[in-house]
Amino acid sequence: MTKNRRYEAYYDALNDKAIAEASPRPTTLPQQAFGPNPIHWVPRSESKPAVWAWVSWPDRPAERIAAFARGWNDRVVNVEWNGPRGTTETMVWRNAVTRRS
Repeated sequence: MTKNRRYEAYYDALNDKAIAEASPRPTTLPQQAFGPNPIHWVPRSESKPAVWAWVSWPDRPAERIAAFARGWNDRVVNVEWNGPRGTTETMVWRNAVTRRS
C-alpha cells in the first residue's frame, strides 16, 4: 500500500501540534518561595535582560534555556522564552539564572 502524499503534510502538521500540546509545562516555584520582598517587573517599554536559566520539567531533567528576565527579587526570577508552544514563562530560583552576553 502506498502513502497518499496529498494529505501527508496536513496530517504531519496535526501530529506535530498534538505532540506540542501534550508536552508538559515547566515546573514553577510556589508563591511562598518568593519571599517578603516585592518583585521588580520590567516595564513593557524597556527591553528585558537576556539570561540563561535552568528550567525544571516534571518529565525530564532540568535544561539550560536562553530566556529573558521579566521580573525578579532577591530570591526568584520570572523568565520567558519562545518554545514549540509559543511564549512560555516560569518562576525559577535566582541562583539558577545568569546574564547572557
